[in-house]
Amino acid sequence: MKTRLPVALLSFTVLGGVQAQTFEISVLGGLSRMGRAPLGSIAEQNPKEDDTKLKSGFGYGVRVTLNTPGYYGHELGYIYNRATLRARIQAEGAKEAIWKEDKIAVRQAFYNFLMYFMPKGERFRPFMTGGLQMHQYGAPGFTEWSAGSTRNYGANYGGGIKIKLFNRALIRLDIRDYIGGKPYDLKLEDEKPSGGLYRQQEASFGVAITF
Repeated sequence: MKTRLPVALLSFTVLGGVQAQTFEISVLGGLSRMGRAPLGSIAEQNPKEDDTKLKSGFGYGVRVTLNTPGYYGHELGYIYNRATLRARIQAEGAKEAIWKEDKIAVRQAFYNFLMYFMPKGERFRPFMTGGLQMHQYGAPGFTEWSAGSTRNYGANYGGGIKIKLFNRALIRLDIRDYIGGKPYDLKLEDEKPSGGLYRQQEASFGVAITF
């Protein structure tokens, strides 16, 4: 009997702590604004910093959130974007360069820590967030592209608000600023070192269920 009581109390404490957590699964859609930093060029001769550009695209994804009993949360997510890559290309033997463009896939995975301004149970819960992410930039379909795809890592910050619709459902608005490595590691003019930072802003709308 003396042994069973502490075990029962421990089990009750652990189960109570788990039940106090709130899980959320949300689906989202949003628009990503690609950075304006020069990406460089695939040209072997006379590369220009602005020979390659990325244009914004629409994305969709999922976020899985674990909220603590207080003011904090942990979140994992995945977002798939379609962006447009535009590159200035000079074919071998050609007198002038031409511009080509194609859609590319931008896949993004992240972990974020959330800090709420209102306690659990409130209808409106604004929050701020920070975290780490990975970006996978795909390659365009034209044959002259020699840089392949690329994977870059970085950090992000932002904020948003969650609005409870009813007991098991909510909507959320998010704004994020992602800062990571510059994709593709292309050549820059004037023998400048390649690499550097690249920023991407994202605004999204999501619908979540809680349990």
